[in-house]
Amino acid sequence: MKKNKIIFILCIILSNFSYAEKAEQIIKLKESYINSDYLEVQKLKPTKNIIVIEKKDFIDKGYKNLTEILDDVPSINVGKSGWGSIDIRGQGEDSSDKNLQVLLDGAPITNLINHPLQTNYDIVPIESIERIEIIPSGGSILYGSGSVGGIINITTNLKRINKGSKSVGINYGNNLKEYNVSLSHNVNDKLGVQLTYTNSKKDLYFKNTYRNTQYLSSGFNYKVNENNEISFRYSLLDEDGKFIRSIPSEKLNRIGKNYVPEDKEVTIGLDDKGKKIKGKISGYANAERKLESFNFSYNSKINSNIKYVLDTFYNKGNFDNSNLDLTMYHKTKGVRNKLSYEYGDNTVFEGSNILFGIDYYIQNADLNYNDYRYDRKTKKYYIKPLAFKYDKKTLAFYLMNNLVYDKFNFTQGIRRDYTYWGFDKLAAQNSGKGVSKRTNTNYELALAYNYRDTGKIYARYERSFTAPDGLEITDDFSKTDITATKGKDTIYDIYEIGLRDKIGFSTVVLTAFYNKTDNEMTRNLVMDKNLGFGRSSINILKTERKGIELSLSQKVGNLTLEESYAYLKGKRRYNSEAKKYEDKDVDWTDAGLKKVPKHSLTLKADYAFNEKFSVNAKYKYSGKYTNFTDEKEIQGKEEEKFIKSHSLVDIGLNYKAENGLIFSAGINNLFNKKYFEYVGDKKYSVQPAEERTYYMGLKYTF
Repeated sequence: MKKNKIIFILCIILSNFSYAEKAEQIIKLKESYINSDYLEVQKLKPTKNIIVIEKKDFIDKGYKNLTEILDDVPSINVGKSGWGSIDIRGQGEDSSDKNLQVLLDGAPITNLINHPLQTNYDIVPIESIERIEIIPSGGSILYGSGSVGGIINITTNLKRINKGSKSVGINYGNNLKEYNVSLSHNVNDKLGVQLTYTNSKKDLYFKNTYRNTQYLSSGFNYKVNENNEISFRYSLLDEDGKFIRSIPSEKLNRIGKNYVPEDKEVTIGLDDKGKKIKGKISGYANAERKLESFNFSYNSKINSNIKYVLDTFYNKGNFDNSNLDLTMYHKTKGVRNKLSYEYGDNTVFEGSNILFGIDYYIQNADLNYNDYRYDRKTKKYYIKPLAFKYDKKTLAFYLMNNLVYDKFNFTQGIRRDYTYWGFDKLAAQNSGKGVSKRTNTNYELALAYNYRDTGKIYARYERSFTAPDGLEITDDFSKTDITATKGKDTIYDIYEIGLRDKIGFSTVVLTAFYNKTDNEMTRNLVMDKNLGFGRSSINILKTERKGIELSLSQKVGNLTLEESYAYLKGKRRYNSEAKKYEDKDVDWTDAGLKKVPKHSLTLKADYAFNEKFSVNAKYKYSGKYTNFTDEKEIQGKEEEKFIKSHSLVDIGLNYKAENGLIFSAGINNLFNKKYFEYVGDKKYSVQPAEERTYYMGLKYTF
């Protein structure tokens, strides 16, 4: 039934096109070709549908963080519980983190590893975000490994400091208290400076769970002369709190929000006689994070045809989302060089350009803690330190050529990555250190045809790869030292066709995609007669993903409408290499990829009564998804094979006074729909989603 409802709604939307001629005089086409702050992103736009979310699209509308903004994009599946997760175009639970790159002002913040802790992408308050650019299933020429899912580029005011404004604001709700200040000042025609601060306190679903965040940033933009400018920004994030990862469903039904996890008894040390000293730790998981970031950018217009951009970055910090005081320390530093040359002036190839780039990153992470072992000879316990250190260096060269001929854009790109993946592990059973030297190449071909001023169609092919993460980079067997994995990078073939146009009185963005791999890596339990029992990262999977994305928008007088829909489907099989291994723990079946909703739909409406007062509403439908590991165990149990769909409705209002005051208020999850944000295998453990929440905000701009 729900599938039919979606089709019915889409039919209504599409039927609007018949009114095109009558509405043509009063309709304004929503801007689709906004120039990017990043030279490389701008080069992708002729042959790619890039999703651009401007500040005006999310500010004053009740969004609390980045993941809530992304949750409105139907092709993105966002988990907002705990540290959260982001899945673009149906990568599935096992692959979403590896196949995603998140960048802040052009610098990667995707964590180096996912073992044993996960990162959190909500590191910038939305008041400090100017724009979010999403490149679904693409961008591997520009960004390298892990791009098959997509790229999310978060832009703060680094490149717009001299265009900022002065404001103070407060947001208040039944689960949120937040205030922020942003001060920008143009010292003279060349120099602009800015300081921002946000303090946020948010209550989570369960009793005594919360997340408190402080964020400070400062920077300057200096225009050296007409053709050269530099920008610098420093930011500091400090976050603490606690949350519950999941709860048995029967306890949730019985106790609800008042559930308090029991303290756990653990060993905290040894006495002089080699006996364990016991202590208790909280059953809550930590939400602790600190991150310092430094960004420097230099832009130079060498002449009318040549531009050079230098982006350098350095960040360091630590985080802990366990309940065992397991703190991961990490840092990233790097430089990105980009040189753009426009050619073809006064020829049939006028408007053509080529981009040359060199990237160099260095990433480090380490985790240290103690294990307590028993010595049978002395009959005493002893301390065994455990340590996990990672060191990754990446050097990449790339070029992207965009040849323009009449109404055609033909793009060719190639990128070569040289990666040195170092590790030094002292694990519970064994240890080992080494370096995995890896090289790989990405390339793409794309052709776009601009058949009229407002319309284009395109087709593209991209070869992309994903290197092992920190957990997959090693093989760990009981009878030998830890060694670098023999597994290969996962290779993906991506095919995509798309359209962007004004059809009637609506903007239309339509994309269809298909990607596949014959050697997807997974980390499995393996028994080897020579090496013993252990875990190995092996390329034993064949995976396919396909989908359709449709976005529409209309503006009729004071009414703005947006509709977007995504269909995602995937399947996974063993390849011929899998015959060498016995694996009874995983069963890849026809039911699809885990935790990928097949259908997603978002409808938005915004009506401005006048220049001061407007109201908005949003409807979001998330379809059911597969959630199991072994089909043999649940045959005939449809209620455990799929997690049910759900629908949410949000409403809000905004009032802008003449004196610079802006008031906003609203209700999220208006009908108090109860659903699960996270569901473990076969519903043994769940994480309930946020119920109805109220918010209001007051902002003064001067």
